[in-house]
Amino acid sequence: MKRTLIVILVVLLAMTSIFANGAIEEFGFTVPLEPSAQEGTITAFEKYGHALLNIRIDDFLAAGYELGDTLDVKFSNGFEFTGIPFFNGYYVAKGEPMVRAYPGQEFIAVCINYGKVYEVAGLSIGDTVTISLHEKAAALDTQVLNSLSYTNERADYSSDAVFANYRRVGSSKLYRSCSPVSNEAGRAAYADALIKQAGVKAVLNLADSDDEIKGYIAAEGFASPYYKQLFESGKVIALSMSVDYSSSSFGQTLVDGLKKLETLDGPYLVHCTEGKDRAGFVSALLEALMGYSYDAIVADYMESYSNYYGVSKASDSKRYEVIVNNNINGMLKVISGEQFATADLSIGAKAYLAKYGMTDAQIAKLISVLK
Repeated sequence: MKRTLIVILVVLLAMTSIFANGAIEEFGFTVPLEPSAQEGTITAFEKYGHALLNIRIDDFLAAGYELGDTLDVKFSNGFEFTGIPFFNGYYVAKGEPMVRAYPGQEFIAVCINYGKVYEVAGLSIGDTVTISLHEKAAALDTQVLNSLSYTNERADYSSDAVFANYRRVGSSKLYRSCSPVSNEAGRAAYADALIKQAGVKAVLNLADSDDEIKGYIAAEGFASPYYKQLFESGKVIALSMSVDYSSSSFGQTLVDGLKKLETLDGPYLVHCTEGKDRAGFVSALLEALMGYSYDAIVADYMESYSNYYGVSKASDSKRYEVIVNNNINGMLKVISGEQFATADLSIGAKAYLAKYGMTDAQIAKLISVLK
């Protein structure tokens, strides 16, 4: 009897193999094992409040975690996030947490979309963190539907304008683009040439401070002479804004910038880094102020997703609607309230500007200089 049990055990072991990646092959079927908990340390807080860890993306994936998993995150100060998604982009609602593996970056980060995780969780650099699996592939549908990527190669785009995410806003004196001064994506010189061609005379820079702009200008390879000329002549208003478009600090900083902008001659340019999020909100606000319809504002916002990712209503209607619902609808809700889709958006835009300190006369002047 004992010999029979030994033989059975040997046969079972022969039919079962455990692999280095944590999978087990049993009776000819491969069964993934739950990835082990990963420990790390907060090494920095990014400009917009995300906690950067010393856990490499490649190592995290090699441990068995996959985009679309949900995770439990516990910090050494006792603060916890339970069941938050692991994504390669900001595919959660405003104010929601996630773990990020951003394309082109080396390390994962714990983030709050349009928020500062270090404030919410009371974190400091040097705090440790333990990340473990909550549920495999629980958010995979969201990851697949939203996962978008683009290249920084000009040859992959149909025109300089598409590459620079550049366009005129309707028939107004307002233009929008990616940054013509920060060249981290290799697009600045293209945007610079386009705004020079359009005769832009004043710029609202939502992303950078004066010191950051000076740093870009001094950097090796800087090739945006027209922007440099505008900056040195006092025609660039640098606001260095957060990404939380619903915050009072965002509204106050924006209105202060718009008060300055309307004292300068147009045409005008509004930009952030990609010209998509902060510039998307400000463009929507100013379009609403000028009397543009909901459909026109959505179409202009979504042109950024066509330029960067090739997503259009015709090419990918499901993904298009998800982006509209997750992004521009939320922006318009901040501007005009819950009934934004049927509301008079110009009334909401005027109320937004008044809330943060613009007088009726200043609002009227802003409309007149933009149109």
